[in-house]
Amino acid sequence: MLLDLEKVNIEKAINLFAHNQNFTYTAYPRLKTLYAIKKEFKHIPELDWKFEFDHVNVNKNRVVIEYRQSKSEDFSFYYEIPLLVNFELRVFLAKSSIHFLDLYNFLLSNDIIKENQFKLKAEYHTIPHFIINQKVKRYNTGILNKIQNNTDFDGLPVDDNIKNEIDLGFQFFNPIFNQILSQFQI
Repeated sequence: MLLDLEKVNIEKAINLFAHNQNFTYTAYPRLKTLYAIKKEFKHIPELDWKFEFDHVNVNKNRVVIEYRQSKSEDFSFYYEIPLLVNFELRVFLAKSSIHFLDLYNFLLSNDIIKENQFKLKAEYHTIPHFIINQKVKRYNTGILNKIQNNTDFDGLPVDDNIKNEIDLGFQFFNPIFNQILSQFQI
């Protein structure tokens, strides 16, 4: 279940999963890191930040940043950040493989992106997506340690490297989402 990335929901999650080491030492500090970063992007109202934690399947632990739009119900654009040890920023252009392939071909044929510009991940059980973080692959452990021990959600330090990587993704892909919507007008 996806919950809004808000202080009250993060606190509920820590109360619910305090016994779970993966949540306590991996997911929780990253959730708080991304919560602090989310506050830096209030100027982009189209973004809807949510998180999910599954104590059984760690591959479902993630923050989802949906690019809200009202032009088409057929398109679903969103970013995903797995709540794992390493940082990864993913971009999904659709909720199905068929739509993704059509959109990917459109982006290539119109020189909006170049082939191999971003790592493309497509597996049998996963919707194809781009991995777009270029420089940052790890969270700053010093900041994670400060965040994990800090109970004040309003005074959380911001991991600027992660924030900048996310910002670059937003600057590149948000206009692409709008271009796709304008082109297809479904």
